[in-house]
Amino acid sequence: MARNQSIVLLRWLLLVLLVFLFLPPLAPAEPASARVELLPTPKQVRWGEGPPVLVARPGAGAAAACIVAGPEAGYAAEVLATRLQATVVRPPPPARLPIVLQVDAQAEFAARLGRDARPEAYRLEIGPAAVKATAVEPEGLLRAAATLLQLLQAKDGGVYAPLAEITDWPDVRYRCASDWLLNVEVNRWSYDWGDGRKNYQARIERMLDFCFAYKINMVWFDGFGWNVERTPGYAELMRAGTRAARQRGIRLLFAGYGGGYGTSYQRSEIYRCGYFGQTFLNRRPWPDGPEYLCRGMERVEPSRRYGTCLSNQDLAAAKIEEMKRFVAAVEPGFMYIHDIDTGTWRESESSWKLRCEACRQRWPSDDLASEQGQAGALAEWFGRVRSELDGVTTEAGYRAADDLTLIFVSPLYTVYYEKTPADVWQREVEYFCALGRLLGPVRNVEIGLREQFYAPDGGLKIAQLRRAMDDAGNRLGLHVVAFGGGDHYQSDDLANISGVMAPFYRGAESICLSNGGVHEEPVQVLNAEFLWNGSAGGYRPATPDEPSAQELFRRLTRGHCRPPELFAPGQLFQRICHRLWGPAAGQAMYLAYTVPGESGDGPVSRVWWSVTSCLARLRAQGAPQATDWNQERARWVRRLAHTRQALAHAQEAARLCDQEDVRWFAQSLGVGSRFAEAMVDALQLRVQDDPAVRAHLLKTLQDLEAHIATVTPLEKTDILGGDPGCWLESIANLRELGASAKPAELPARR
Repeated sequence: MARNQSIVLLRWLLLVLLVFLFLPPLAPAEPASARVELLPTPKQVRWGEGPPVLVARPGAGAAAACIVAGPEAGYAAEVLATRLQATVVRPPPPARLPIVLQVDAQAEFAARLGRDARPEAYRLEIGPAAVKATAVEPEGLLRAAATLLQLLQAKDGGVYAPLAEITDWPDVRYRCASDWLLNVEVNRWSYDWGDGRKNYQARIERMLDFCFAYKINMVWFDGFGWNVERTPGYAELMRAGTRAARQRGIRLLFAGYGGGYGTSYQRSEIYRCGYFGQTFLNRRPWPDGPEYLCRGMERVEPSRRYGTCLSNQDLAAAKIEEMKRFVAAVEPGFMYIHDIDTGTWRESESSWKLRCEACRQRWPSDDLASEQGQAGALAEWFGRVRSELDGVTTEAGYRAADDLTLIFVSPLYTVYYEKTPADVWQREVEYFCALGRLLGPVRNVEIGLREQFYAPDGGLKIAQLRRAMDDAGNRLGLHVVAFGGGDHYQSDDLANISGVMAPFYRGAESICLSNGGVHEEPVQVLNAEFLWNGSAGGYRPATPDEPSAQELFRRLTRGHCRPPELFAPGQLFQRICHRLWGPAAGQAMYLAYTVPGESGDGPVSRVWWSVTSCLARLRAQGAPQATDWNQERARWVRRLAHTRQALAHAQEAARLCDQEDVRWFAQSLGVGSRFAEAMVDALQLRVQDDPAVRAHLLKTLQDLEAHIATVTPLEKTDILGGDPGCWLESIANLRELGASAKPAELPARR
């Protein structure tokens, strides 16, 4: 009997073996990681085995899931409930997948994380019976929700999420991957498209959703000044933005002066409207006493008049009162408070020596790092500003003590190319350590620094400074503002990747990349990746020493760096374009962005700075002898060709996609191509007068003016009207050049 059973079992096993031998091979299972690309890339991902879990049935009338959360979950619960058509409940009803959002300050996965990583650290666990997001602080639930939303996939009438366990945290506490001003921290709202306040506000809220999706929690928003009445309804509009941002765990940054007030007396297109706030002068007694000179820039004597005295207590009180009114009306997340524009050690040292007699009596030492020198004076000023602003609260629940971080910039923000004195970096480290020690245990205060790379001993400067300050028991935060191109300061590069330098800034509590504005949405995503992880798509350039780091930074600022690891077909930049606008329109946009290659002669999609800076030189009396107008004209010929090529791709994208970013990009390139054509003519006339060229220029301008009327009504929201605010003025300036007699020819540079 047993023998017969053994024979039957053996025959059955042979049959099964034969079936498997003759069946076609199974296709390898597609890993979950191939189905979804998460950006920024999480620190740890473990994909589960098994079918994805149903989380929503759109339009089915019955929710597939419920959100189990308390009030601490806030917007995280709200956005998930909205997207999944679910309700927020406690406890969960039967037959619904519970999506649990919880805060655990003692979460094991975050036990070894540093102070800047913990607030946003989270673990997201997606299982067949439940989804659970755990965060150390409520802000982490926002990041978990953003990740979960990226994981969702629609299929067969349902919305599903793959099985996974994701543990994540950022490299940098505050990540400004988006600069929504056209010129670094100063002016022109890049999302003001001349179509009125209502459209601007809706656009900003849409872009805040974009920032939420990609874990961007800091945005350059406005500058420069603390006047809440600069335009009708300014405070209300800004407050709507800051509240929408705060709900999403995003802080909007506003910039102005705490002293120096350079935009009040400096004449430049950048400072078109001067300073948006009260310009304070050194007067004793304040406010009606005689003016006097104090600190300032050594070679710019007028700078010594403008609110620079630190010993004048009544002057200080008046400046703080203006800031308090701004904070109460606008509810900012960051205030970037600039002083005298002395960035280097030598400039700051010479400026301090120019202080008035009253300041000398109060702080007699010329040693910047002394308690009786600049460190002591600024610590007193910074502490007073922080203390007084801490008391500002609003009925909406805003508390400046918790919701506002102050960034004090200058004197001494350092620059990477400082050469003197020989021990300059060591002196700067000692100074900032002394400043922090004297300031004491204040919260939410940072010192602004420019880009820095390698220290003389081979370590990274910012990390080295942070360690030195930590060793001294110092709570003063570090902020790095990086002007690396694509910012209308160094260049107007539309696909600038200066975010690759982010690893050099590790140790900073906040980092602002000054690009990532209008027409740069893919760059904003790249910046988010660089700031969260220090790399993008696994790409991090090899820069083993200071010379290589400086050379890379210079290439980045000029738009001369397009590494294939990021820009080749199939790589991250193309994939970002596809995810933002779909495969077809995204491909057309990818082609538009990559037209110029590494030439630095990118397409013209923004007139301000791209056109206006060259136009200003053309119109200047006694133009610089060093200008080679033939070379400049050749550059604009290349830019015109690239703009036309990019325009063709963008128009194809707009045909395939109805998103307003795509449509505005195409329309702006259409305007930019006509301006580029006019600039070629204007430069040709600068080289040699030609009646035919002059006539062509005037006809181009006439057609351009008519075309603009079809693009935007030119209804300003920003006081300057964003980029469209300069279009008609630039046409008028070009028309003046076209109609005027040819200026005296200058010799070309050889």
